[in-house]
Amino acid sequence: MSDADSILDHESQLASRRANFESWWDEIARRVMPSDAQFTTTSAEGEKRTERLHDGSPVTANERFAAVMEDLLTPRTQLWHQLAPEDEDLAEDREVKAYLEQVNKTLFAMRYRPRANFASQKHQGYMSIGAFGNSCLYIDEDVGAGTRYRQIHMREVRWSEDHQGRIDTLYRRFRLEARQAVQKFGKQCPERIRETAGREPFREFEFVHCVRPNDDMKPGRQDYRGMPWASFYVACESRQMIDTGGYTSWPYAIGRYQLAPGEQYARSPAMACWPAICTLNEEKKTILRAGQKEVDPPILLQEDGALEPFNLRAGALNYGMVSQDGSPLAIPFNSGANVPLGIELMQLEKQHIDDSFLVTVFQILLENQQMTATQVLEVAQQKGTLLAPIMGRQHAEDLGPLIERELDIAAKAGLLPPMPDALMERGGGYKIEYRSPLARAMRAQDGVAIARTLESMPAAIAVDPSAALVMDVPAAMRELSEINGVPAKLLRDSAQIAQIQQQQQQQQMAAQAAEMVPDMSGAMLNAAKAEQIRMGG
Repeated sequence: MSDADSILDHESQLASRRANFESWWDEIARRVMPSDAQFTTTSAEGEKRTERLHDGSPVTANERFAAVMEDLLTPRTQLWHQLAPEDEDLAEDREVKAYLEQVNKTLFAMRYRPRANFASQKHQGYMSIGAFGNSCLYIDEDVGAGTRYRQIHMREVRWSEDHQGRIDTLYRRFRLEARQAVQKFGKQCPERIRETAGREPFREFEFVHCVRPNDDMKPGRQDYRGMPWASFYVACESRQMIDTGGYTSWPYAIGRYQLAPGEQYARSPAMACWPAICTLNEEKKTILRAGQKEVDPPILLQEDGALEPFNLRAGALNYGMVSQDGSPLAIPFNSGANVPLGIELMQLEKQHIDDSFLVTVFQILLENQQMTATQVLEVAQQKGTLLAPIMGRQHAEDLGPLIERELDIAAKAGLLPPMPDALMERGGGYKIEYRSPLARAMRAQDGVAIARTLESMPAAIAVDPSAALVMDVPAAMRELSEINGVPAKLLRDSAQIAQIQQQQQQQQMAAQAAEMVPDMSGAMLNAAKAEQIRMGG
C-alpha cells in the first residue's frame, strides 16, 4: 500500500527493530563522535556533549580512520575508478575506450565541482562508518548541472534488505522549518504548515520520506509511474501524503563496515574496541585524580583547631605548625599513586583502539622511510590482504551504486558524449574498474613477483643469455607502473612504443651507413688509381 498511514506504520516498525543499535550508537557518539550524540535524545544547537569524554584518543583515532578511508578509497587528487566495456571484444576498440574515458572524466568533473559538495559529505560518511559502522549518502539531482550530495545522519534513516541482502527500501524521518517545507513542497504542503510559515517561519515540523521498489511500475510511461523506484513524502503531524514521485536509479549510497549474521546494520571499529574505549576513559579519570593528589596533595593536620590559621598560599607563613623539637604539625598526604604505571596501562588500551581504527596499519611506511621499492610493495600487499573485506563491501554497496546514480543523472542532464555505435550495438554495457590505492594494494602481490623477477634477471642472463627472452619486459613494466599508481598519461601506449622503436631502427641504419661511407670512398679511390696505372702502363 502507498497511503500515508501504511508508510508511517512501516517506518515505525523498522525504527523499533534497531532500538538496541540506537542506544549503543548514542553511547559511542559521546566518546568517539560527540557532535553526533543525538540518537535517543534531542539537544539544542551548540549544546556541550563532551561531559562523558575524559580522553580524546578515540575521537582522534576515528578522525584518522576517516582520513585513511578517504585516501585509500576515494582520494580527491586521483581518478580512483575508470570505466571499461562489459564486452571483452570491445576492450581494445579505440573509439569505445575514448568514449568511456571521456565519460569517466565527466563523472569526476561533475562530482568534484564546488557546488556538488561531494568531498566533505563523503568524509563525513567515513566518520560515521568509523563510529557507527554505517553511512548514508543521498545523491540528489541538481537539475541541468549534475549531482549534489548530502550525508544523512544515521538518526534519520531506517532501511530494509531484499531477499538477496541488498538494501532496497529506505525510510528517512527528518525535520524542516515551516518556511523550508513551503519552499520544498509548495502548494502540496499541508495548510497548517503554510499558515505557520507566515507567523512562525522557523518552527519545525516532522516528515517521512520513503524510497522503495515501484510495485506498480508501468514500463514505457514517462512519468514517475514508469520509474523503478517509488518515492513518497508524508507529513507526520497530519498523517498526510504530500508528494508522490519516483527515481530512475537508486538515490542512496549505503556504506556498511562489518555485518554480523542476521543483522541489517553493520558494526563499526568503535564497537570492536568498545571495552578498550570505556577502560581508557576510566583510567584517564583515575590518573587525573591521582595526579591531582600528587601535585596538590591534601594536608594532614594535628588537630581541628590548627586548621583556622593554616594558609596554603605560596610563600605564606604558618605559625605554630612546627613542634618544639622541629617536627612538622602539618604534612602533605602521600597517596603512593603509581602514575607511570597508569599511563602505561593507558597506552595498551590506546594501541588496541588504534589497531581497530586501522591507524597502526598505515604507520609502517612512515616509520620505515628507507625501504626499497620491493619492500614497499610487500607492505602494500599486507595492507591489501588485511583490508580486502572492507574494500569489497564498500565497492559493492557504496561506490558502485554511487557511480550508477551519477551516470543516470549525467545522462539525463545531457552531459555525456554520444555513445559509439559499436558499444550501442552490444547494449552499452560497462563495468567499473577501481584504481584507488586500496585496489592497487590488492594487486601488490603481482608487483612483488615482477620486481623480484627483474632483480634476479641479471644473474640469470650471466649464466644463459637466453634468460632475457623469458619475460616481456615492456609489458611487465606497464603492469608494475599500474600497480604503483603511475598516472596513465605518463605511460606510452603500444602505438607510441612501436613508433619510437621504428625511429631508433632508422637512426641506427643511418649511423651504420655513415660509418660505411669512408670505407666505400677509400675503396673507390684505390680502384680508380689502379685503373690509371693500368691505362698508363
